[in-house]
Amino acid sequence: MCIAGLCAAAALQGCSAPEITSIWFSLQQAGVTAPADEEPCPEGRPVLSDVVDPGAVMRWAPTVCAVFDPIDASTALCVISYESGGDPDSMNPDDPGRGSFGLMQINSDWWIGSEYHERMVKWFGRDDETYLDPAVNIGAAALLVNDPDLTGWHAWTTSRLCPHRHHEVAQQ
Repeated sequence: MCIAGLCAAAALQGCSAPEITSIWFSLQQAGVTAPADEEPCPEGRPVLSDVVDPGAVMRWAPTVCAVFDPIDASTALCVISYESGGDPDSMNPDDPGRGSFGLMQINSDWWIGSEYHERMVKWFGRDDETYLDPAVNIGAAALLVNDPDLTGWHAWTTSRLCPHRHHEVAQQ
């Protein structure tokens, strides 16, 4: 199993971002690397907001790379730069519903009182209080981006500022 796969498994098992980062760097130091034919993560240098500290965003790269495909990891880091500036405790109470939360600024409607609430609880096996956990927030974003019933990166209006692939919408 590749490094990203091990870290993704850790994220979905409820490991915190520091734990995932520790796993990532331990494997790197032990000389475990991705197969030669696997793209590096993130793919290319991410485009980031000009008004944020790049280090505040890039510190989340191991967690992002653990749950996103390399092609989407750069986009996720770009979205983080615009949405939260890398602050995992970021909240925007002015967004619809009860606001948006965390690194990816996932709207409360995904977590609370919607048809997707059941999915979030099923995917993460946790309650609504975990939306600020960096690994859960990033993991939820990866699941939302890759859900064939949704609009991929277009769920984030800031994605228009970030180079991204356009996910195929499932045929009805």
